[in-house]
Amino acid sequence: ALSDCDGFRADAVKHVSAEASRSFCSAIHEYADSIGKENFFITGEITDSSIAPAYIDIFQGNLDAVLGIIAYPNLLGGVVKGLLPPGEFFQLYDEHTFIGSVRQQGRYIVSVLDDHDMSSRSYKERFAAHGAPPVVYLQTAHVVGVQLTTPGMPSIYYGTEQALDGAEDYHDYGCEPKRFAEDRYVREAMFGGEFGAFGTRGCHFFNPDHPTYLRIAAIARLRNGSDGVGRTLRRGRLFPRETAFAGYPFAIPPAGELMAWSMTHYQTEVVMVLNTHGAADRGADVTVDAVKHPAGSMLSILYQSDWRDDELRQPPGDRTVRVTQQPDGRTTVRVDLPPAGMMILG
Repeated sequence: ALSDCDGFRADAVKHVSAEASRSFCSAIHEYADSIGKENFFITGEITDSSIAPAYIDIFQGNLDAVLGIIAYPNLLGGVVKGLLPPGEFFQLYDEHTFIGSVRQQGRYIVSVLDDHDMSSRSYKERFAAHGAPPVVYLQTAHVVGVQLTTPGMPSIYYGTEQALDGAEDYHDYGCEPKRFAEDRYVREAMFGGEFGAFGTRGCHFFNPDHPTYLRIAAIARLRNGSDGVGRTLRRGRLFPRETAFAGYPFAIPPAGELMAWSMTHYQTEVVMVLNTHGAADRGADVTVDAVKHPAGSMLSILYQSDWRDDELRQPPGDRTVRVTQQPDGRTTVRVDLPPAGMMILG
């Protein structure tokens, strides 16, 4: 009541019984409801590698959702950096599996990239660690962009929007010979504390004009919209989209190429295309829904990563891409992107 928060993360709920979790969460839900917060959200830290038992834990423990902090962060980060093929990430949403069907529903899994523990990694480091500007700014914005445009409830760890690069590499073994309290390196002070980001102290790093912040904000505005695009990004189903490039046949591409997927909801399709190569331009013909987008129709460009800052804040409404038909009957759009670039069409 004092903080007016709208949800809790029940940290390490895995260490308590289902009965204890259910009792605690029920009491919190009831109190929140009594002060007008009918949809108070409680997510639990369940670190089982399988979503199936975690899904059961949701109901046994009276949780609203669980955190996707085991397989998801490393698959997501690896694909966006071009280290893993997109197909491995898309398998998370395969509706032919129980796990995939749960993920496709979107409301039971909190998608996590970085957090204060980095429990999915043996080495403590943020996604942006070891990256070099300006590509790291784009990759960091667009890894969150994937979270915002796929099923699930995106959790954005503080400082990600500023591309903070905390990692154990900052540890000085000359001062502390042993590996100790390594979590501190991913818990940097962003507002002027003694243990600051980028190896500093007393510096303030929150910048709403930061390239990463501007791009995350632009994509988040699309997701938060009350129109069909916003509803589709929040509630739609994910479909991987095949691409064709350099004379190769249509397929889900390998690592380091353009990856594409769409979110569909009722009669709306929103198409996302991401260049997973951090050093080279990439282009491809991207498959779209032939019923929703027949040959000759136009798709509007809703987001383009190389827009100017003012365009990111207020997107131009006159940018379009023409839909064409391929010999096999499918309809496609041609997309060319700079290193780590992203485009959203709808």
